[in-house]
Amino acid sequence: MSVMVTGGTGFVGLNLVEALLARGEAVVVVALDDVPAPALRAFAGLAGRLVVERMDVRDQAGLVGLMRRHGVDRLFPFAAITSGPEREAEVPELVIEVNLLGFIAQMRAAREAGVRRVVAPSSAAVYGESFYRHARLDEVTTPAVPVGVYGVTKYAVERCALRLGALWGMDVVVARIGSVFGPWERDTGLRDMIGPHWHLARMALDGREAVLPAVIPSYTWVYSRDVAGGLLHLLDMAAPAELVFNLCSGMAWGDVILAWAERLRGDYPGFRWRQSADAGAVNVRFSETRARGAMDVSRVAGTGWRPRFGPQEAYADYAAWVRGTAGGV
Repeated sequence: MSVMVTGGTGFVGLNLVEALLARGEAVVVVALDDVPAPALRAFAGLAGRLVVERMDVRDQAGLVGLMRRHGVDRLFPFAAITSGPEREAEVPELVIEVNLLGFIAQMRAAREAGVRRVVAPSSAAVYGESFYRHARLDEVTTPAVPVGVYGVTKYAVERCALRLGALWGMDVVVARIGSVFGPWERDTGLRDMIGPHWHLARMALDGREAVLPAVIPSYTWVYSRDVAGGLLHLLDMAAPAELVFNLCSGMAWGDVILAWAERLRGDYPGFRWRQSADAGAVNVRFSETRARGAMDVSRVAGTGWRPRFGPQEAYADYAAWVRGTAGGV
């Protein structure tokens, strides 16, 4: 049997595929582009088996055929457009079609093919305005008030996943994924919100000066390898009592990102960084400037999962990855 990861050439997708291969799984990646060469080289020595199929996830019949041919019994339907304001203003219909209707097509295909578990991808974006109204955000008491079209689609995805799972007798678990950084983040053309950790790494490799804002907003960042580990945990859970889980570090990292800039400065002598109160001078921007609450991870922790990487451990691992896989940044 095998695991299908749609959108498996994207940021979270590549981390998930790597973790699945590392534990010996047969993995079927479905995407519109190829797995990048640095990832193929990194994955070649892992124990699992990788198959890559080009297909639009809105092609329900095609997905059914792939699932049956490859013996897919578990699905991560992660194909999505992670849209920013400009794309949402220009093509909101496309974002909704891919993120929501494409997800429903994948659920229908999984139902027809007899897939036994679906781990549905939601996002911290579903909380929206609640980030500024609550110190801690949990899956039960915190209102979902998404602002962007992306966040709206992710909330619709998780509610559809639970409703269709119940109607169709499918085993569905939902992961609300926090603000991710780490290996395999790159500009794919489908992910508008590239994080500041990536921009700092790119500037370090290019020998440019990075200028960060004088005040760094608080984020509950989560390292991409921890996200992959958490997703595998949700995949493997037997008969979970709850079905929606925050998947994040649970820690307010905030200006700890400055330690990442300093580590890069030590690794790349041509790289410089500073902070500035002049918004026009800042070239490493954050998607938010207001103080935000932290995602509560006590529910998933109660099932036995905790993140392995704090900020310092994550930065050490990420720095080693950047040195070894510079072409992937």
